[in-house]
Amino acid sequence: MSSGTSGAQDWRAIACLAPTGERLLCVGESSSQVRAAYAGAWGEVIRDEDRPTVRAISLQRWTGQFWAGQWEHQSYLAVPATRTGKAPGADAEDGEIEEEGTEDAVAVAEEA
Repeated sequence: MSSGTSGAQDWRAIACLAPTGERLLCVGESSSQVRAAYAGAWGEVIRDEDRPTVRAISLQRWTGQFWAGQWEHQSYLAVPATRTGKAPGADAEDGEIEEEGTEDAVAVAEEA
C-alpha cells in the first residue's frame, strides 16, 4: 500500500484462527502504531466463541506498490488473554515483545 505519500496503512495485525481462517484486527502507518492498537481491537473484533481458536497474531507489512504488492509476515504478537485485550506481560514497554520467543509462540500455536 506504500505509495510514497504519508498516511499509508502499511502495517496490520491478523489473528490466525484454527483450523483455518483469519481476522483483521487493525491497520496502521507503523508497526508501533499497530502494536499499540491490536490488543484494544481484540475485544471488539474477536467473538468470545472464536477466542480459543486463535493460534497466533501475525504482524504484517505491505511490500511492493500499492496496486501490486503483498502482505509479508514480520513477527508474532502476544495473544491477549482476556476479552479486554490485556496480553500477558502487557505492562512491558513497546518493542519488548518482538521476535524474542517467536519459536515458542509458534510451537504453542501448532500444538493447539
